[in-house]
Amino acid sequence: MFMRMRLRALALLLFSGLLAGCFFDQPLTDRPSDDINTWLLGVWEHKDEKGKVYRAAVLPLTGDRYTVWYRTIGNTKKDSREWQFEAWISRVGRSSFLSLKCLKSDGQVPEGGFVFAHYQVIDQNNVIMRPLQLDSPTETTSLKLREEVRAKLKEKTLLPLTGSAWTRTSEVFWDLGFNGEQPFQPLRFPPESISELKDMDLEDLRNLPKKPDSR
Repeated sequence: MFMRMRLRALALLLFSGLLAGCFFDQPLTDRPSDDINTWLLGVWEHKDEKGKVYRAAVLPLTGDRYTVWYRTIGNTKKDSREWQFEAWISRVGRSSFLSLKCLKSDGQVPEGGFVFAHYQVIDQNNVIMRPLQLDSPTETTSLKLREEVRAKLKEKTLLPLTGSAWTRTSEVFWDLGFNGEQPFQPLRFPPESISELKDMDLEDLRNLPKKPDSR
């Protein structure tokens, strides 16, 4: 119990809403449920209430898997932190989530552990991320995790009402298998302000016009 509470605290501290759930030994699905959603590709930034900047670079690893570099940006290089994940889309019923496996850690997030996130594409440059509010212990099997997800979806208790707003700041090359740094690429579409989105709750966001699930 103490370890679980410690992991939850670490997640909340390190991921500021993007991956603010618990860590698990198993993914939601052991293989991708679908091809990657290309609207998630790019370099994304989120700024929390205290002004701290978080950056995520989402690259295509294969046709159905992503490489995700996740960084917290400090005032100095020493204050900045970095993690690497392999991610894929996991479908549970009609809902889609990301299963993210930690491949590289600075020592506080366990390598090999999984975290889950729900993504909501608002438009070409704006995404809302939410953690999954699961109560299962760390060692829970994928089957049991999906059972809890289904139950909480039915109860409408799986996701927090508010999520973290992320803005795309750069495009990425479509270079399957390449997971290193890429030079800045201008956005194909001008960014839109998300100041209003940050104050919306889940019901408001559900009523926004739907964007195509482009892949």
